[in-house]
Amino acid sequence: MTIGLFFGSFNPIHNGHIGIAREVLKQSDIDHIWMVLSPKSPDKEEVLSKEDRNELMKSALISEKEITVSTIEFDMKTPNYTYQTLIKISKSYPDDKFIIIMGEDNYKNLSKWKESNYILDNYEILVYPRKSKSKNKNYFSGRLFNISSSMVREKIARKEDVSNLVPINVMKEISKKNYYSK
Repeated sequence: MTIGLFFGSFNPIHNGHIGIAREVLKQSDIDHIWMVLSPKSPDKEEVLSKEDRNELMKSALISEKEITVSTIEFDMKTPNYTYQTLIKISKSYPDDKFIIIMGEDNYKNLSKWKESNYILDNYEILVYPRKSKSKNKNYFSGRLFNISSSMVREKIARKEDVSNLVPINVMKEISKKNYYSK
């Protein structure tokens, strides 16, 4: 099976994340996407706990058959680096092929990542553009999504409506538990 690995802190998961995953499934040979939830990103401060983000993701993906949450990093030392997770996943699932799905911003900074050569030498990377389409062979040319988790958090903090940015189940949970409003 060919599995797309979509890494992130998903703080919170939003319609752009899900839309990108759906576009990749439609336009590639990827059979399934694992959204790999990073408990503690090396370069970000997390607002919600990994458990809370996991619950929001499971709620958001409840009706998605080919997209699931992976918590494989939850039992790894933090901060965790992508190459470490890739080694673990490849050893645990030796019969599967893994393709990394990442945003253009991360792709442009990949050379700064720990063990970036290992990643580039051993894994195909599928890049989704942030602002414009590209002719680069690694980029896919699907719909562009102008949403970010930080945008969602900022709008919630300002008490603005985000119902068009996150799945309804996520919106209900965020409202119920008063996430991101402080």
